Amino acid sequence: MDDQSEPERKLRTVELTPREVRLLLKYGYPWPEDEENLRASRAVGGVHRVRINAYWIEMMIADVIRSAKTIRSAALLEELDALCYALEYALADGA
Repeated sequence: MDDQSEPERKLRTVELTPREVRLLLKYGYPWPEDEENLRASRAVGGVHRVRINAYWIEMMIADVIRSAKTIRSAALLEELDALCYALEYALADGA
C-alpha cells in the first residue's frame, strides 16, 4: 500500500529560477500558502524547489497565460513562456 496520503500524492516539486519565482508571484497570483512557500524558499544552486499542489499549479499557469495577454514585451512573454514550461514540467513529472 502507498504510504502517501491523497494530498501528498497531488504535490509536485516545482523547480524555478529566482527570476521565475518573481514572475510567478507577480503574474501567477499564487494562493496565499503557496505565495508564502515561494517567498520563503531559498535557491540552491540557482534553483528554488517548492512543493505545490497540482491543482494550484494549473491555476497559476492559467493566471500567467491570462496576464500574458496584456503584455507587449516580447522578452517578457518569452520569460513567461519558460515559466509555464517549468510549471507544466512539474505537473507531468509527478503524474
